[in-house]
Amino acid sequence: MNHKKLLRYRFALCFNVAALFMLLYLCAPLAASAASQTAAPDKRFGGTYTRPLLGDPSSLDPAHATDIYASIVVNQLFDGLVQFDSHLNPIPALAGFWEASPDGLTWTFYLRKGVKFHHGREVTAKDFVYSFTRLLDPATKSRVARRFKHIRGAEAFRSQKGSRVEGLQALDRYTLQITLTRPYTALLSVLAMANMKVVPREIVEQTDKPFGEHPVGTGAFSFRKWERNQRIVLDAYKAYHEGRPYLDQVQFKIGKQDAEMLEAFLRGELEESMVPSSKIGEIQNHPRYRNYVHLRKPLLHVLYIGFNTQKPPFTNRKVRQAFNYAINKEAIVREIRNGNANVAYGILPPGMPGYDPTIKGYYYNPSRARELLAEAGYSDGQGLPAIDLWYSTKETTGQREMEAYRDDLAAIGVKINIRKAKDWPTFKELLNAGTPAMFRLAWHSDIPDPDNVFFPLLFSQSRLNRTFYRNAKIDKVIEQARGQRDYMQRIQLYREVERRVLDDANWISQHHRVFENLYQPYVRGIEVTSAGIQYIPMKKVWLQRAGNQRASQP
Repeated sequence: MNHKKLLRYRFALCFNVAALFMLLYLCAPLAASAASQTAAPDKRFGGTYTRPLLGDPSSLDPAHATDIYASIVVNQLFDGLVQFDSHLNPIPALAGFWEASPDGLTWTFYLRKGVKFHHGREVTAKDFVYSFTRLLDPATKSRVARRFKHIRGAEAFRSQKGSRVEGLQALDRYTLQITLTRPYTALLSVLAMANMKVVPREIVEQTDKPFGEHPVGTGAFSFRKWERNQRIVLDAYKAYHEGRPYLDQVQFKIGKQDAEMLEAFLRGELEESMVPSSKIGEIQNHPRYRNYVHLRKPLLHVLYIGFNTQKPPFTNRKVRQAFNYAINKEAIVREIRNGNANVAYGILPPGMPGYDPTIKGYYYNPSRARELLAEAGYSDGQGLPAIDLWYSTKETTGQREMEAYRDDLAAIGVKINIRKAKDWPTFKELLNAGTPAMFRLAWHSDIPDPDNVFFPLLFSQSRLNRTFYRNAKIDKVIEQARGQRDYMQRIQLYREVERRVLDDANWISQHHRVFENLYQPYVRGIEVTSAGIQYIPMKKVWLQRAGNQRASQP
């Protein structure tokens, strides 16, 4: 299939022309400084690139990469059928090209020949059948399995009524066919996610080494070591099918807070650093930062304060609405975060197809909050128990944000106890168990599609539905939108979902993050989209000088 025909399939089945222009405008590559770097003709091989990682990944197995720390690393170790380009359009990866039937139900992917896993074996279509079947297998316990629920036979396989997934077939050594039960508009974007990578069966099923701790993929970098809560080391895969990456090694230093990260960066120990909110003014105005590359990009992200809707007092919608009106989130973003985020009034972030700029959401109105609390039977907070507000973040603003919530809610008679989990894995266990009644959490969208927000966070049966929100009508509309091939009708369905959910108030939308990083002046080839830090392709990065001063680690 030629390139033009591929694009026709892409437009017909995913987005119309209006959607494409929206994505091109909102997901365009970074500023000229980044573009000029990638255009430089004198790219060099060599050097070690050291990146900070704010938390220890839960696993490096794609089937279990459900946190941002895992996704950042997994995307360097593994490849899938497709990948995102700089505009977040799916383009070929291990599939050289593909075609879809006119009804959108049958997708045929033609694999590149000669691609090898890091341990030396060639990748075949059977490897994808195995990888996707494993993702769907209840024994794997993957939290993203439902993204493949529309594959023919997936539900029967998951309920153990079938021995295989009928809609996954290796037609020959290099041809994979995926058959759906209904059109799934986001399929190509889903296939570019970190979870949908190909894995080798013989390595996964070894009993002596857990695959999530000793991963083997086909990516531009291969796994060397993982020292828990300290560092992860990856080496260049010299037999990579796109050509070996420029860097010799990528190291992830784990666990530094954002302020510590910046100090390590300024000492030359890191090639990049997040910009702490407390340092924004200084970085913009102090001459010491002029030699560094400063990149900024709005992200497909929402930070929210969630309520466990199955636990009192948050079983009462009026209590949830009262808490929404009680919080001055504009002041939090302006005064605590120093404006390095966009205040969130709805759910979808700017840049996401379906974003509705007319939504006003909840605004700071303590009087209305007191009225709703009284209507719920808790006048001036009387009868409400003290509520634990849980969080876990390395951001220096985290504690101050929680204190702002405590103070704003105290003004309407609510007592808040601030609780901090020691690390992300501990916090994740608490969330999985439904322990926190109120909690601070962020969602970084994996793909530029509203389905990646509404389905994981709001669908009743999603394991990532941390608020335990249950609404059969919302479930029905989400399912309808997933199969809707008309772009404008699909957007209207998602806007209906957003307005209904906002009225139910299962969380407080606080802000949408902005990617804001500093890079050493010799770093080149950084490519950032609105999908964020987990999709930066390290295979494109190189160092202008002939390697940096740090040698590759053993």
